[in-house]
Amino acid sequence: MILRGRNLMAFDTAAAKVDSYIRVSVVPDETSIMQTALHRDNANPEYNERFVFSAPKNTVRDRTLKCIAYTCDKSSNTLLGQVELKLANVDFRDVYIAWFPLIDTKRKPVGCGELLFSLSYLPTAERLTVVVVKARNLVWTDEKESADPFVKIYLLQKGKKISKKKTSVKKGDRNPVFNEAMIFSVPAGALQNIQLRLTLAEYQIEGKTPAIGHVFVGPHCSGKQLSHWNQMISAPRKPIAMWHPLKKREG
Repeated sequence: MILRGRNLMAFDTAAAKVDSYIRVSVVPDETSIMQTALHRDNANPEYNERFVFSAPKNTVRDRTLKCIAYTCDKSSNTLLGQVELKLANVDFRDVYIAWFPLIDTKRKPVGCGELLFSLSYLPTAERLTVVVVKARNLVWTDEKESADPFVKIYLLQKGKKISKKKTSVKKGDRNPVFNEAMIFSVPAGALQNIQLRLTLAEYQIEGKTPAIGHVFVGPHCSGKQLSHWNQMISAPRKPIAMWHPLKKREG
């Protein structure tokens, strides 16, 4: 349970109140990263949100609970500080509740942004539809002042690209709204062997387009990416929308 915060202070500003939220994970396996709602204009927010993580009993004491507080504005997210609690130090025979100080984490920007998109599958037409809705808090590559973002969507089979589509380009917008649908033909029998990669990139007239970050979703993913895919499969014809953090490509 994330209960509340108090005396939260935004860096480099005289504002008495901040917009804040908390991201929660259990390390070292941060496959599930959960997040509270955003509380606006409040230095003493009451979150009162419960998060559930799965962990084998014999590994719990080797894990650490990590809670990171963020403040955000229209253009970026910034770390307020973080707390790490080693679960080996917790007596699980009773409810453990405590205040923890936020540790300064050099005030660096958080990640490279987030992407909201929906997935739906129509079994009768064997059609997979991806609607790229919008992105937020994008961090341009090479610390540039401005860029023109767009999204590329790859349909992968065994890691090989078999189809590609892309959205229109938005000019100089860190929080672009796309609302564009991409349709892929996917036989029902192939749903367990494919994967989607959504890449948010910066448009350039010449040369390779730099990638801000990527999101993978599919049956062989984990955490939220797997949950999004499974919800699509279990609710045919219904669009399932989720926010996903953009990550630098792994592997």
